[in-house]
Amino acid sequence: MLKKMNITKQLTILSILVLMLVSGCKSNTASKEFDELALFTTIEVFDSTTLSYKLIPSVERLISIPKNESIEKKISTLLDSVSNNNFHNLKIEVISINKTAEGKKSLLVNLKENPGFIIPDSLGNYRNWYDFFQGSMGGEQTTIILIESVLQREFAGDWIDEVEFYYQNEKMGEWDHVFLSGIINRN
Repeated sequence: MLKKMNITKQLTILSILVLMLVSGCKSNTASKEFDELALFTTIEVFDSTTLSYKLIPSVERLISIPKNESIEKKISTLLDSVSNNNFHNLKIEVISINKTAEGKKSLLVNLKENPGFIIPDSLGNYRNWYDFFQGSMGGEQTTIILIESVLQREFAGDWIDEVEFYYQNEKMGEWDHVFLSGIINRN
């Protein structure tokens, strides 16, 4: 059966099985007291239909956050973990969580530069967001990690319905290689 599936589907199934295995090893008591949220990374796979490599999301690890925490606190803890795990502790902050006219929970997230940032490379390599936005693979990897980690599409608990990213307190515009502009829906 696996021979007939393309590599993307195989890797997705493998990621799910690993997640199930990791989740299955925890006690029932822990799962009742904590929500487990996924931190994403990417893996590069060969797409036989386009004959090129592409990045797909992959769960890198899970973090446990007490269920009784507010959604704002859960998201802040998640963003701190994403930053620490993938972006050299660059600031990722919650601006707000708002209810839309349609009743959706809309999260606004700000990607903030470190103090002393003037221009790209003014703080050294990978000490500013600019370096993580560079190149088609780098920008795409940053996009996937941020979107998938924030949206938590497989999480069944109380969560947001959409996210909008800001950079330095301004809405993300169209950037080469980075696809974080506009409202991004969970579904």
